[in-house]
Amino acid sequence: MSNQEQIAAMVSALAAMESVSDDERIVLVGELEGLKSVAAAAQARFTDAFAVSQRARLLEAGSTSGEAARSITGQVGLARRDSSHKGSRHVGLAAALVREMPRVLAVLGRGQTSEWRCTVIARETAHLSPADRARIDEAIAPVLPGWGDARTEREVRAWVHRLDAQGAAARAAKAAVDRRVSIRPAPDCMAYVTALLPMAQGVAVFGALHRAALAGAVDPGERRSKGQIMADELVRRVLTPGAGQPEVPGIELHVVMTDRALLDGDNEPAQVVGYGPVPAPVARELVRADSKTRVWVRRLYTNPETGELAGTDARKRDFPDVVRQFFLVRDQVCRTPWCGAPIRHVDHAVAVAKGGVTDLRNGNGRCARCNLTKDLPGWVSVLRDGAIVTSTPTGQQYASRPPRPPRSDSWESADDLPATTGG
Repeated sequence: MSNQEQIAAMVSALAAMESVSDDERIVLVGELEGLKSVAAAAQARFTDAFAVSQRARLLEAGSTSGEAARSITGQVGLARRDSSHKGSRHVGLAAALVREMPRVLAVLGRGQTSEWRCTVIARETAHLSPADRARIDEAIAPVLPGWGDARTEREVRAWVHRLDAQGAAARAAKAAVDRRVSIRPAPDCMAYVTALLPMAQGVAVFGALHRAALAGAVDPGERRSKGQIMADELVRRVLTPGAGQPEVPGIELHVVMTDRALLDGDNEPAQVVGYGPVPAPVARELVRADSKTRVWVRRLYTNPETGELAGTDARKRDFPDVVRQFFLVRDQVCRTPWCGAPIRHVDHAVAVAKGGVTDLRNGNGRCARCNLTKDLPGWVSVLRDGAIVTSTPTGQQYASRPPRPPRSDSWESADDLPATTGG
């Protein structure tokens, strides 16, 4: 029986497994957790061996080191139903465990720790020399089975500071370069806006909002919680016009909704580009114009059979801006399966140099990494039944279709409408 057949048989056995008592069920929960760790250790070994073999083949075939790395991480990401970015993390973790931290890998292979804790160990020690990594590997492996996530991070970070105190101080001084603000969706039409700041500034910002909340809370008429006051104060301080700023802060949203959801009270959810689905009543409120809000409506057309967004061909080699906006609305995130990163490149699915044409059927939006990866040696993209099918250098195939846009039921025909009386 081949390795693949053995794994398939194991999957079938697990799917058919049943238990008869709670005592057995809780034991199985623990045993299956250990099995996940054992599988993660095997994945790490196979991933590193695959990366080493592929890198040698690609370099021998004339690829650059960067091209080889993108091809390898792209294939690993797809195989694990992950993005290429996460594929690079899987490859890096596998290399660290197999080559520099074999004792930690052995603990994982015995089912005594988790893949996430090994990821934390590799992340916290990534900048160390192989010798220092080996010292930490030897020191923590015997006690790692008893550690949870938080303790693993604390203990490993303490070892890093112990072995490389000057380096830790220097990295802290340089970390301000990575300061940034990001946003991600939250349930119920909310959003997380996160600021990564130097510690002193972060504490100062939080302290200012906290003091404002304490000052507001003493008002006997105040009904907001402290957290609500802090959130409202943050919005007020950021969006209130200051000297030299426009009177009304500019906020641009792209809302995709059906004609019936907009005009007929239909409940088909809308899509906010860069956020995701929102309820139809919320979308109608977003596009409501008033004296301070300007709203533009652009018509998009769907294929009546497939429901996918469709339009006219572009006649230029480069997609014009209106067509680029179309791809951003249609694809929403990178078209590579399981990626989900923001779209950075709007390009041809099949390159012009490989016979692709500049029209909507052959266009797609991808993140920068995936767009560069799809044109590497051994990677082939073809259009098949409205899908983009990508073949990797090892012959695996992955099909990608854009998300289904909002779609309401048909408008009622005129004969079905209730009769009206003149007034």
